[in-house]
Amino acid sequence: FISVAQHISIGATALAIRILMNTYGEYNIVNDDNYNHFINLVLGGDGRSEKNQGIITVSNHRSLFDDPGVVSCLLPLHMAIQPKYNRWGICSQEFCFSDILPSFIKGYIGAGQVLPIRRGGGIDQKLFKDFASLLAVGEWVHIFPEGGVWQRDELGGRGRGHTLESMKVDKSKLKWGVGKLIAHAPTRPRLIPFAHVGMDNLLPQHPENGKTGLKKKLFGGDPLKVHVRFGEEIIFDDLIEDYEKKHGSLWKYENQSEGSKWVSSESEKLLYRQITLRIEKHLEPLTEQVVCRDFSGLKDAS
Repeated sequence: FISVAQHISIGATALAIRILMNTYGEYNIVNDDNYNHFINLVLGGDGRSEKNQGIITVSNHRSLFDDPGVVSCLLPLHMAIQPKYNRWGICSQEFCFSDILPSFIKGYIGAGQVLPIRRGGGIDQKLFKDFASLLAVGEWVHIFPEGGVWQRDELGGRGRGHTLESMKVDKSKLKWGVGKLIAHAPTRPRLIPFAHVGMDNLLPQHPENGKTGLKKKLFGGDPLKVHVRFGEEIIFDDLIEDYEKKHGSLWKYENQSEGSKWVSSESEKLLYRQITLRIEKHLEPLTEQVVCRDFSGLKDAS
């Protein structure tokens, strides 16, 4: 069931972002086989509809405006204005669903297919289970596994601000929540990575305190140029099969099942880490290519 509010929120946001990008800057997606595969999956192709498979997209996180600023432009406009094709996202309670925000703003965000998440609440929090229930019924969900904004030429996330000594146990850069989504999905989801750059020009990050804010000169100076590249689909069947040979079948989360299991064991967390490391192995070079090579070439050509 898709509400009128969803149509208004998603349609209005998609149109507003397109107008912004066409007047204030430009938006470029590398139109290759990887991107076309992603669009085909969103449309239900490659067996996705028959198997009721969800989609997970993961990307680097360059600014607080990446979603909707970047994500709203991933689809052709005729698809982007329709809720049935759009992603579900999560946003921290204290930012998108704060008590100081007017109710209509929180309602608009929620109608835009965004759910709240409690920052620091961990992967066993119920709010994350609510997000997983959407994947269980075949929806597209997007997640920023870095867990925060990071505007350097590499992935950030768990490694930010830590010394090498403190990272001896876990040197991975991404949060493990996406690993949990994949490991326990009732039907194995399709995971597609993409990397982007450019929105950080609108909301630059302070080099010392890490806070982001609108750039001082909105008009003039460097125009807003957003560049996006999709990577190959990532498969995890071997990791899950190896785990189940040693530990038995993994439990599966279900759609809105209050009594279903959700708390993770220590052995399961190790599996999440393996899954997340594989994502990092693909997303890190993709991010470096987009930020360091693709975008530099675009700026030199302008």
